[in-house]
Parts: sequence; C-alpha cells; structure tokens
Amino acid sequence: MCSQSEVMHCYEQISPLTERMLALARAGQWGGLPALEAQYSDTVDRLRVIEPLMTLDDAQVERKYRLLGRITSNHAEISSIVMPQLAQLGAMLRSLERQQSLHSAYSHGSDLLS
Repeated sequence: MCSQSEVMHCYEQISPLTERMLALARAGQWGGLPALEAQYSDTVDRLRVIEPLMTLDDAQVERKYRLLGRITSNHAEISSIVMPQLAQLGAMLRSLERQQSLHSAYSHGSDLLS
C-alpha cells in the first residue's frame, strides 16, 4: 500500500522537473531534455498507478491543484517552444531525403552513361 505522502511526493517531483525542462527549452539546450522527460514519464507512470488508491485530504488536494497548475503551464510553454523546433527538424529531414533521392537517381543514371 502506498501513502498519501507518496502521491504528493510524485507531484512535488514533477513540478520542478517541468521547470527544469522549460529552462532547457528556453535556452535551446535540447540535449538535456530527453533525460528529464524520462524522469517525468517515469514519475507520471508511477502516479497513475498509486493515485487511484489514495484519498487526499483537503490541504493535499489544494496543493495538488496548485502544482498541477504550474505543471500544466510549464508543459504548455515547453510545447510552444519545442513543437516549432520539431517541425523545423522534420522539414530538414524531408529536404535531406529529397536530396538523397535526387543524388541517388542522378548518380545511378550517370553510371549508365559511363
């Protein structure tokens, strides 16, 4: 059986994780995001398992919703920073694929001329 403090501990871990993720996203330090995202996902997965088993008292519920507000706000800002970067990366990859395809088509064709 898990304790109420374990549920709140998860929320207390998730909030600063999203703050650190946001700081990295703002700074364009993409390399640090995967490790924090893994910690975030692990903690959220744990919370999904233990939270339905618990009933929080009024003070904990209030604290939980304050933390959720910060987590949601951070997540939205992270997404607003990361999504355009992912779109740009996708466009670059498509361009490279086209270049490779053209290079392959024309270099293959030039072999036939030799």
